Amino acid sequence: MLSAIDASTRYFCQDILGLQLRQEQKHPKEFFGASIPLTKNSTEHHFYLFFEPAVLDIFGEILLGESPLCEAFRDDLCKEVANQIVGHAKVSLETEDGISKKIKNSYKLGTPEFLGQIPSPPPISLEGFLLYRLDKGVFLIGKGQNNG
Repeated sequence: MLSAIDASTRYFCQDILGLQLRQEQKHPKEFFGASIPLTKNSTEHHFYLFFEPAVLDIFGEILLGESPLCEAFRDDLCKEVANQIVGHAKVSLETEDGISKKIKNSYKLGTPEFLGQIPSPPPISLEGFLLYRLDKGVFLIGKGQNNG
């Protein structure tokens, strides 16, 4: 699933927003976070997206014409970006399963939740994560430990 999230993140940042995206090694000091569940058949997977304030300001400038962002816009933007990235990954996974694997898996996207300001590294157990740099900001997308 993380490979679908990576492809979806690249699509959103590079193809839709026209931004340069690079892999990153270092965690920043703080993030604003969102979580969103993606259910495959009956197993729920949680994805966590953690954005440095500078990344949200970049997204805000492009999508809302506003930067720096107030707290309410950070909340909405975190949830919307989570919805866009994980939602696109859901569609890609459904298409990939149907074409290459001839399998009909059922995917359902849940409602994103704003997590507020999060310290770095995030205090959530992740199975795996992707760390990216956009211009002057860093963000992380991770898949939570699967309990089901």
